[in-house]
Amino acid sequence: MKEKLKNIFKNKERTIGLIVSILCASSLLLNCYLEYGRTGQVDTNKISEAINTVVDEINKSSTEIPNLTETDEQSLEVQETEAEGFEEQGIVAYEGSEKAPNVQLGEYAGLTYYSQLDNRWRYNMYSSVGDSSQTIGTSGCGPTSAAMVVSSIKGNITPDQMANLYTQYGYRSANQGTYWSAFKWTADVFDIGYSECYKLDDAVAKLKDNHYIIASCNQGLFTYGGHFIVLVGVEGDCIKVYDPYLYNGKFDVASRRGKATVSGNTVYVSIENFRAYANYQKFFCFKNDRTDIKENTTTTVVTDNTTSNVNTVNYQVRITANGGLNIRTGASTSYSRVGGYAKGSIVTILAESNGFGKTDRGWISLAYTSRDINTLNINKTVGQTKKLARASILYSNSNLTGYKYNYKANTTITILQNISSNVDKIRVNMTGRIAYINKSNYINVSATQSTTRKIKACTLYSKSNLSGVRYQYKANTTVTVLKHINSYVDKVRVNATGRIAYINVNNYR
Repeated sequence: MKEKLKNIFKNKERTIGLIVSILCASSLLLNCYLEYGRTGQVDTNKISEAINTVVDEINKSSTEIPNLTETDEQSLEVQETEAEGFEEQGIVAYEGSEKAPNVQLGEYAGLTYYSQLDNRWRYNMYSSVGDSSQTIGTSGCGPTSAAMVVSSIKGNITPDQMANLYTQYGYRSANQGTYWSAFKWTADVFDIGYSECYKLDDAVAKLKDNHYIIASCNQGLFTYGGHFIVLVGVEGDCIKVYDPYLYNGKFDVASRRGKATVSGNTVYVSIENFRAYANYQKFFCFKNDRTDIKENTTTTVVTDNTTSNVNTVNYQVRITANGGLNIRTGASTSYSRVGGYAKGSIVTILAESNGFGKTDRGWISLAYTSRDINTLNINKTVGQTKKLARASILYSNSNLTGYKYNYKANTTITILQNISSNVDKIRVNMTGRIAYINKSNYINVSATQSTTRKIKACTLYSKSNLSGVRYQYKANTTVTVLKHINSYVDKVRVNATGRIAYINVNNYR
């Protein structure tokens, strides 16, 4: 009953929209007739406008190009484009599915462009496993491309309707997009001439012979992972492409700039650029045998009415994976590896999606990172007994604040917990007091004096109480420790200049 009511309201909205467009068109034609009566001239522009008003209502093409970024694109589910096992699974689905489901198409309105990001269906679930995060917007390039082809040859069918068919008849994989055999099944169901090819020259010949072609592409000009696009024609030496994941500025990024141009909803790519950069894998060709072919007359606008599924952030993490962590082109393990980070590396996360974080080099799994970067390079020294190298201050709080306790050099302590790379929780053996200490205080004096250290960007001072003349130094400046003044001050020599000065020991790297 719920589905029936939904269809009734859908049909009612559609009917009302069509009636309104016909009334608008009738008004325009009436004005033309009255003007002809007065002047004897026919305004052909107004007649064309009237016709297009009705056609545009029948044609359900997407008219908005969203403002998104390559970061959004890199968060999509990867559409598999080349694995043999994936293709075999699709063949199983094809051989076992019904070839003649009862599907009602809308009116034929000519060449049709659909965006999988269209708010009419973007958030509709497209999943075979009940995963609500799998939507037409994130993984529906397959049904969106197929809906474009069928609408442009036979009659209107929208991406959400095609996605429901693919899910119902077994052509939606668990997490790798749409099985390729879905396109052969689509041709069977809608009685469209169908063939497949692998060579671009063969595909171009098919385009010139009035075919629409779905192309599967791997990482390259159109995608960071895997993607289906629709080739709708050849104009001069350019292929005309309908990209279901087209967004404003998609071809303005450094890796794509100059390789394609966009006009409205159409991407123009020279045949040679397509050959060099599209990384195409296979072409699924559909014969358009209509004699009344209509071009797409809908106009597009750029819109901000689209919510990003990526969170913009800025924080640091430490890599915790023992074998290091892969860097990928997108936010899942299905994307290609482009490098790696060693264990212990500190990196800045700029965006989050699907449990992955984007760095300046690519995407990493956040499951193998820690936001507690202060634990970097902790030496596991729990249980060890040490002596204080000099007169030192212990603290009641782990951030070295609170009550202060002064202890003499050679006091014996036991390490209870490694708090961070420079703080330990300790017990004073003689008194039993529990407190916190800067680790530099129990480094042996003879071992560290005359030791070379690198410093952070910091201030050095002319006096041992960290006052007097100040000297600014950049990060990684090398100094030699000459003397430990107390628990937080060292006397040092700047190796490059020979300057003698005093430094807070927390400024060592």
